[in-house]
Amino acid sequence: MDISQDILNQFIRSKLTNLDPRLSKIEKEAQKKNIPIVSKEVSRLLTILTMLKKPKRILEIGTAVGFSTLSMHLGCPEAKIITIEMDFDMVMEAKKNIKEFGAQDKIVVIGGEAEEVLEAIEGEFDMIFFDAAKAQYIDYFNLTKERMAKNCLLICDNVLFKGMVVGRRYLKRRMITIAKRMNKFIKMIEDDPDFVMTLLPISDGVLIAVRK
Repeated sequence: MDISQDILNQFIRSKLTNLDPRLSKIEKEAQKKNIPIVSKEVSRLLTILTMLKKPKRILEIGTAVGFSTLSMHLGCPEAKIITIEMDFDMVMEAKKNIKEFGAQDKIVVIGGEAEEVLEAIEGEFDMIFFDAAKAQYIDYFNLTKERMAKNCLLICDNVLFKGMVVGRRYLKRRMITIAKRMNKFIKMIEDDPDFVMTLLPISDGVLIAVRK
């Protein structure tokens, strides 16, 4: 008997009941304002991966209100996180939430386009998370590949793009270009000899890759 992905995701979320109350507050406020943030299960995945990796420096592209940022901070409070967000209102909201966590000395939120911001940032990263414009994941990868340290962990959300990457019959007309670019991005990582990659079918799909 087939079970839909939505039912599985609902089941998973129902078991994740011990969300940090500060994160839970951010999640509820974002939902009220219809601000897209990572799902509860991806938030927990980010926390666990950060606990395991223990990175010194993390780069995030796509801050929104800081929900995913703080999920990683919970996993490794010692890590320095640089997170980039192009929406000024989101930058201000994220800074407020980060301050409430008392994490402003560990997390730097920078407003602007990723390409421009990265030009001004030096050094390598041990962990990178993409959760911004889906059509630009290829560009983000090209911008950050040389910033990835050996064994850098790359995590990308929404790579299954509501199932539209699977085939033409699942596509919505206005999403064809984005779905094609996402498929190209997935194949590019899989074919890159410098990386080992897998896909997890949780939430809207998560790509995880490690630079060799």
